[in-house]
Amino acid sequence: MSQYYSLPSPAFSFLLLLLLTFFPPSFLSLSLSQSSLRWASSNDPCYHHDGHPRHCLSDFINAAYGVPVLAQGLLQGSEKNTSALTDLHNPHNLTCWTASEASGARDWTLTVPLGRRFEVTYISLQFCQQVEPTTPFSISILKSMDYGHSWRPLQFYSSNCMGKFGLPAQSVALTRHQETESLCSDPRPLQKHRGGMVLAFSTLDGRPSSADFEYSPGLQDWVTATDIRIVFHHSQGKTDNALKIHHFRHSSLSAPPRFPLTLADIQVGGRCKCNGHASHCRRDSQGQAVCQCEHHTAGPDCDVCEPFYYDRPWQRATPTEPHPCVPCECNGHSSKCRFSMAVFQQSGRVSGGVCLKCRHHTTGRHCQFCQSGYTRNNSKPINHRKACQPCQCHPLGAVGPSCNQSSGQCFCREGVMGQRCNRCAPGYRQGNSPLLPCIPQECVSYCQPSQAKVRMNLETFCLKDYVLKVQVRAKEPSGPWWQFSVWVQSVFHVGSSQVKRGLQALWVPDRDLRCGCPALQVGRTFLLIGAEENGRSWVPGERRLVADRSTMALQWREHWNPKLRGFRGQDSRGKCPALPWRPGRIYFSP
Repeated sequence: MSQYYSLPSPAFSFLLLLLLTFFPPSFLSLSLSQSSLRWASSNDPCYHHDGHPRHCLSDFINAAYGVPVLAQGLLQGSEKNTSALTDLHNPHNLTCWTASEASGARDWTLTVPLGRRFEVTYISLQFCQQVEPTTPFSISILKSMDYGHSWRPLQFYSSNCMGKFGLPAQSVALTRHQETESLCSDPRPLQKHRGGMVLAFSTLDGRPSSADFEYSPGLQDWVTATDIRIVFHHSQGKTDNALKIHHFRHSSLSAPPRFPLTLADIQVGGRCKCNGHASHCRRDSQGQAVCQCEHHTAGPDCDVCEPFYYDRPWQRATPTEPHPCVPCECNGHSSKCRFSMAVFQQSGRVSGGVCLKCRHHTTGRHCQFCQSGYTRNNSKPINHRKACQPCQCHPLGAVGPSCNQSSGQCFCREGVMGQRCNRCAPGYRQGNSPLLPCIPQECVSYCQPSQAKVRMNLETFCLKDYVLKVQVRAKEPSGPWWQFSVWVQSVFHVGSSQVKRGLQALWVPDRDLRCGCPALQVGRTFLLIGAEENGRSWVPGERRLVADRSTMALQWREHWNPKLRGFRGQDSRGKCPALPWRPGRIYFSP
């Protein structure tokens, strides 16, 4: 049967007293509400009056307010929600929780799921007793940073710390290495507030680095929690893990219950973990507290940068340096970027943003260069959408479509000049080859008109010394000759020569090559036709594939393949007439 009693100890009056105890009045500017204590400011706390960012703190609240508490027996596993421990108590009608004595279990726990990461400043337990219990008791306070998957002790309380927890009685961390370890101390004498007994644990009290909290990642991790667990260890008698609610009037309380503690209220004071980048923490549509991030930060804890604000690595704000996220510098040509630590280190830790998908024909880390085939339009600023203009290089006179980024000068072939490579240089005349648009004056009548349109029938096919499909791999000078490395892909016809598929050496006289006959280019595939003309005498015993000014080198077209294969088939069936040997311009010497 439930009974009622009253104690004149309102929870939030105690909370205000506790805050003023741990922090000087000049440190906090508070306005009291039913559910939290909030910062009072007429301006945005995250920015100076001139708009520059500054370090700011999220609202100081009772993170446990209204949170259903899970009461659980460690041995029997009985569970019960005890939301009355975290609601707004009526000072004249407190709800008190204690353990029944129906079973032999010794410990019971209370778990407070905070729902998100908080930086916890204190944890207070308000009991219903007006006098300190005479029976010894022990309490463990633990935290979880991963929503209850793992637990880490924060504090132990016992009159026999060494016997109960194997720790010496100690209320102050002696070294900085010890300040993120749990300590054990005697909870008595308990604090008294309007007749009720209070046990208050400050997460930073007695920690050497507490004055430099914003510069201590270790302490920041120490106070971070998503869940708080309180374990009451029974040291005498047999008690039940299940809790019972006892409501009874103060006047009817003639003696304290047998169990040494009856709990009235749990408070967890702290701030949403917003890493100095938010001054408010609001609940979203799912009821979860979410930081209202500033300084172009994002994430539930303001622990990442907003998209495109990746020029520097994310950092927690401090009182001396707000560390806002900085946008990438893309000159208005991109809205996407990524952070590169290697680039950041190379810049002297100044800038690490790399722009992605540059538009308007720009490229580069900052979209500050023009793409290949475009040059800088100096009449427009770099952030103009027409900052890059086409090079307009001549398709035959230029080596490729690209040009100098600043001057727009195209890269011309030999004998070609002009910014667009559209005219022949002095001493050169226009040639007939697309690979050699301009040839020296001395070559005008030197080369035979081998670039004319070729009409080939079986008779002319059979008259050729050979017809080959070759890919030019490389070339190098060798005295009065140039040696080409060619890969023979197809052998359509050979006379008395022995040409096989695969890698071969092709020799061309230097004088012929300078005049562009044949016009061979590394990396391209050609139809090489050796005509039986212009006899030569070679050193006996030489076996070299030779091309001179009468050789035809035509850039390969795939539609030639069926016709040439047909000629090769007729040649293999003996359709080619037997012709007497004549010295040809391209041949294998005997």
